[in-house]
Amino acid sequence: MSAGDLAQLCSGTDHVSRNACRIYILGVTQGIAVGIRMAAARSSGSRPCVPSGISAEELESTLKKKLGALDSRAEQEDAAGFIGEALVAGFPCGASRQ
Repeated sequence: MSAGDLAQLCSGTDHVSRNACRIYILGVTQGIAVGIRMAAARSSGSRPCVPSGISAEELESTLKKKLGALDSRAEQEDAAGFIGEALVAGFPCGASRQ
């Protein structure tokens, strides 16, 4: 999404546009926080190596598999952290992918 796309989305006055704008901003903000935590770990085992060019559908599928197996502890976990952990598990660094 470009900054222009975001500006257009966030200038919408309908309920869907306002929510999408807020959720996008929240997601990026939480993503930055997760990235900082992963970088601080300084271990390739604690960060994902998501292939470039991966489709949104494949990312969604990877996350939905993990969401389908939530336990009571994970249900209360920060969503951004959960996504980070799911990406580490689904796309470990050094693993070969077909």
